[in-house]
Amino acid sequence: MTAQWRPAPPSQRHQNIDIIRGLALFGVLMINLWASFRVPMLENILHHYPQTSPLNHAVDLLLVGFLDFKALTMFSFLFGVGIAIQFERATARDVSGRVFLMRRFLCLLALGMVHMFLIWNGDILCLYAICGLLLIPFVSLPWSVLTLIGAGFIALQEFASFPLDFPSGATAIAEIARARAVYGSGSALTILNYRVDEAISLVIPILLSVLPRTLGLMFWGLAAWRGGMFRAPSAHPRRFALVLIIGLAVGTPITVNEISKEATGSALLPWLHTPHIDASLWLAMAYVSGLLLWLTPQRALRLPRLAAMGRMALTNYLVQSIVLGIIFFGYGFGQLGRTGSAGGVGIGLAIYLLQLQLSRWWLIRYQFGPFEWLWRSLTYGRRQPLLRESSAPESLSAHNHDRSTGPR
Repeated sequence: MTAQWRPAPPSQRHQNIDIIRGLALFGVLMINLWASFRVPMLENILHHYPQTSPLNHAVDLLLVGFLDFKALTMFSFLFGVGIAIQFERATARDVSGRVFLMRRFLCLLALGMVHMFLIWNGDILCLYAICGLLLIPFVSLPWSVLTLIGAGFIALQEFASFPLDFPSGATAIAEIARARAVYGSGSALTILNYRVDEAISLVIPILLSVLPRTLGLMFWGLAAWRGGMFRAPSAHPRRFALVLIIGLAVGTPITVNEISKEATGSALLPWLHTPHIDASLWLAMAYVSGLLLWLTPQRALRLPRLAAMGRMALTNYLVQSIVLGIIFFGYGFGQLGRTGSAGGVGIGLAIYLLQLQLSRWWLIRYQFGPFEWLWRSLTYGRRQPLLRESSAPESLSAHNHDRSTGPR
C-alpha cells in the first residue's frame, strides 16, 4: 500500500446509496430478529410455528411478503457496487486493486468468523467475503459480460438443485426443542458450544446453497457501476423506471399469490406458482430503482440519519446481533420463544430508531463507525485516524450526491 492510499473521506460518498443501505438494514434487522433470534433458526426454516394470534400471523405474512430476502438481495447488489468503486479508486492511485480487495475480503472473513462462532451464527459476512474473493479475477471485465455472468449464477441458483438435509418429523421436533432450551435458558458456554455445532451442520450448508445467487447479485452490482448507472443515477431515469415497472409487474403478483397461499391454504392463482421465478429478486430490484428515482440530491440531503445508518452498516449489523443476543438468549433476558411476531417488530423498531440517532451522533464526532474503523485499519495495514478534525456536523452538498459509494 502506498503512503497516499487511504479510505475515501465522507465528502466523496454517494449519499443516496448510503440511504438505501440504511433502509435495507431495517429489513435485515427485522428478518433476523423474526427468523433467528425470536425463535430457533430451524423452527423458522421448517415453519413449525406454534398456534399464534391473528395479529402475529398477519405480521408473519407481511414480513415474508415484503422484507424476507429482499433486504439481503439489496445488500448483496450494493456490495458489488462497492467492490467496483474500491477497485477503481485503487487502480487510479497506482495501487494493485486485486491485492487490495484480497486484503479487504480476508479481513472481512476474519470478522465474519468471529461473528459467526462467538456472537450469532446467522452471519452473512463470511458469505460476502468469500463471494468478494471469487469476484476478484473478474473485476475488470466489461459491464455487459459481468451482467451475463451474474445472470448465469442467479439462474444456476433457480434451476439447479442444492439439496439441504434438514431433519424432519420427530427428529426435527426434538432438535427444535433442544435449540429452544439451549438458546432460551442456557449459559454462555452452553450456547457457544451449540452455536458452533449448529453453524457447521445447518448454517454453513445454507450459506453455500445461496452462494451462486449472492455472487450473481454482486456481479450485477459491479456491472451497474461499470455501466454508469450508479455513477450518476439522475442521468438514467428511464432505465431505473423500466426496472421498477418490470420488477413490480413480475414480483408483486407472485408475492401476493404466495401470501394468499400462506394465509388461506390456497393460492389465488395456482398457475402462477413456480419455483423458478424468484419474486424477492424482482421486488428488491424494484425497491432499489424506485428509491433511486425518488432520492433526488435535495431529498438525500434531508435524510442525514439514514445516510449515517448506511455508512455505519457493518457496526450497526454487528451491534444488532449483540443486542438481540442479550434480549433473546439465556445469558441475557432469555426471551427466545416468548415473544410473538408483533412484539418482535416493536423491539426491532426501537433498536432501529435508536441506531438512527446514534449513527448520526457518532459520525458528527468520528470519521467511521468503530467496526468500520477496525476493518479499514486491518485492510490498509495501519491504524486509521478515527476522530474528526472538527466536531461540527459534516457539510453535505448536492455535489457529493453523485460521487462515490461505500462500503469503504
